[in-house]
Amino acid sequence: MYIDSKKFDYTKFSYPDADRLVKRDKKFTEDAYREWLNESVVNIVERQWEINDIGAIEQVGDFVKLLKEAEFTYAIGAFTSTISLIGVCAEDLCRFFAISAGHNLDLQSQFNRVNTLLSFSAITQDIADKFHTIRGLRNDCLHFNEGFKQKDVESLQADALNALNLIKSIYAEIMGAIDYKTVDPSKFSEIVNAIASEAASSEVGTLGVDEAVTRTRNLFASAFGIDLSMNNSGDPVYKTSIYSVEEVDGGSEPLEITFKDMTVGQYVIVDINKEELKKIHSSGINEGDIVAASLMSVPNNLEMTGTWRLWSEVKKLG
Repeated sequence: MYIDSKKFDYTKFSYPDADRLVKRDKKFTEDAYREWLNESVVNIVERQWEINDIGAIEQVGDFVKLLKEAEFTYAIGAFTSTISLIGVCAEDLCRFFAISAGHNLDLQSQFNRVNTLLSFSAITQDIADKFHTIRGLRNDCLHFNEGFKQKDVESLQADALNALNLIKSIYAEIMGAIDYKTVDPSKFSEIVNAIASEAASSEVGTLGVDEAVTRTRNLFASAFGIDLSMNNSGDPVYKTSIYSVEEVDGGSEPLEITFKDMTVGQYVIVDINKEELKKIHSSGINEGDIVAASLMSVPNNLEMTGTWRLWSEVKKLG
């Protein structure tokens, strides 16, 4: 039995405050979804951790949109949707790769397209086998045959995760993931900017600034072997050093002063209040001056330093 009655039909009643009642019903449904999310969030994150990471890949096509949606649907437990999306994603990735390799195989079926690329030695037998595995899972799903209908949730989840991790491994191998050993600061900055741009978008499954911070931290560790998390149970972090004053921004909120650490060459932006700004000006401190200062930051929930504050007065040297 399929019962489709999610919304109350107010056109059948002469309520003078129907608009208010619709808003009430929507608020009730919002609360129901929040409760479901609170109950489901642990499992959502656990499923996300089952999906393999493949790093950063510069060559992208429209198939990436499907891949991101498939990762999201798997995380929330929509396994049939994941299999369907990966099937279409695999076909578009295969067409994209064929064109990039100089072969327009758009008019061929996925079965023939994969085998043609194999015959040209454009892909390996292992890649071909992975493509065919995904194609088989997708066909069973879309044809909705008896064998597929009889699969329990655990089997569907296993198939969905297998398809998802297979397509990601194919993508990384045939398009080439960036080798972090060769990443210079310029290339890393480009990757971080791409993360920030995606976080600012409204793409399915993006979590905004928090996700951008997490991905940047993980990539920094992979590229440079440094964990930006302090791993100190969230205790305040203190830093005393000699700095050059790069900028004093007292014209907008929040008030800020930008330092360059003379010992390691790193920049740090420090939030200041009006009283601190007044003391900095009264001390005759200007951009370009060399100063000594102690800074303090309370790590976030990932135990990464975020907002820095002054822990002592800034003292001009020389």
